Amino acid sequence: MSKDLMTALGAGALSALASMAFLSGIPGALLIVYVAPLPLLMAGLALGLSAASLAVMVGIVVAGLIGGPMASILFAIIHGLPVWMITRLSLLRQIHPDGTPGAFYPHGFILALVSAYAAGGFLIVLLMAPSQEGGLMGMITAYLGEIFSFMLPTLDDATLNEMIDAVVPLFPGYMGISWLIMVTINTAIATALLARANRLPRPVMQMSKLILPDWLSWLLIASAAIALVGSGETQFLGRNLALILALPFFFLGLSLVHIIARKTTFPGTFLAGFYVFLVLIGWIALLVIVAGLTEQWVGLRSRLNQSNNV
Repeated sequence: MSKDLMTALGAGALSALASMAFLSGIPGALLIVYVAPLPLLMAGLALGLSAASLAVMVGIVVAGLIGGPMASILFAIIHGLPVWMITRLSLLRQIHPDGTPGAFYPHGFILALVSAYAAGGFLIVLLMAPSQEGGLMGMITAYLGEIFSFMLPTLDDATLNEMIDAVVPLFPGYMGISWLIMVTINTAIATALLARANRLPRPVMQMSKLILPDWLSWLLIASAAIALVGSGETQFLGRNLALILALPFFFLGLSLVHIIARKTTFPGTFLAGFYVFLVLIGWIALLVIVAGLTEQWVGLRSRLNQSNNV
């Protein structure tokens, strides 16, 4: 059995074990779950799409053996298919008319498709939920009621209901963003490790050069418009779609911040202070998203770079 084959098999099994770590009850097991895509990504990006496909299939089987059929389905949806898609697009190159390989697909295009995948998953769940009492919002309310009652048994009903009512309207969006951040962080770690080992077949992404496709901004604007003019389930749909689709523009806005930081006397101190305020003051994230959208439509980075060359 070849080394590459063994690596792919091991990556799939390790990823499945990590995704099921929460069943062990070990403290910090959720952190292990968070890095479940990492072995799949490293195997796929280093060894190719065939290795990624094999690793994903092994992960689906192992997850099923541990947690049953539903665990297999969830592993495929949450980890397997996205990793396969990221691997394929990351290794795909444009072909010149003479048959020679051209540039790799942009990182921003891959990020946009992964975000669209998350948004599509939310839409599918929303369409399937009406068979349940209260639709998706009713399901989330019941789920959060059980979770909060278990975690905070001494909380009175009025306060508990206020907490649930505050979380429910944007809960799918929060989950979508959490998943997107997980995938993004694991992809960044995998590419960094492989680049250091000279096993990455494409250039590492530079935040300052992130470019998003125009269609993503139109999807975000349409979702925001639905949230503004809609009500009930329609508003719920628009809010959460907008929240999920806004994350790539948050990263695009951060690229502007990094360019501005390079123009300061102490860029490291500037960035450290910025990220501290970003964590402490949540609405700064909204400004970063607006900056990202502005960059997408106006091209602020090119203007900043031109002023730097004057």
